[in-house]
Amino acid sequence: MNERIQKVVLLMGLLVTTFSGRMVAQTAMPITWKTLSDVTFYEKYNKEFDFNVLYPKFGAKVKALDNKWVEIEGYAIPIEELGADILVLSALPYSQCFFCGAAGPESVMDIKSKKKIKAKLDKKLKFRGKLKLNEDDLSQLNYILTEAELIN
Repeated sequence: MNERIQKVVLLMGLLVTTFSGRMVAQTAMPITWKTLSDVTFYEKYNKEFDFNVLYPKFGAKVKALDNKWVEIEGYAIPIEELGADILVLSALPYSQCFFCGAAGPESVMDIKSKKKIKAKLDKKLKFRGKLKLNEDDLSQLNYILTEAELIN
């Protein structure tokens, strides 16, 4: 009987450890676009494009968020009209966003989700996901939210 109780206690401990580990992994820290502004940009020649390109140098606050679960709110910029199945989240509405020249590249983020997210231009949305910092892949933005889930 004593051995059976030990097995049950051990099994319960394993279950609690497993599930609490998953819960910790999914807990997301709310961040703001101001936090993501801890970045500077420098020009560097790119052979592929044959001109100078801006590359990011992330500050300590932003580096600490790399591969961490975060929550962020912003304005939707669907890129479907351009033939890409991509959603970009912007700190500012489209009329003021990076693509229009009114903000920097630190004010936009690629949203990567397993589920297709339909959103209207400038709809305010909140996402949870894992933040990836992109220093050199010019086919993506500097901030990428992977495993993204819409939470509002």
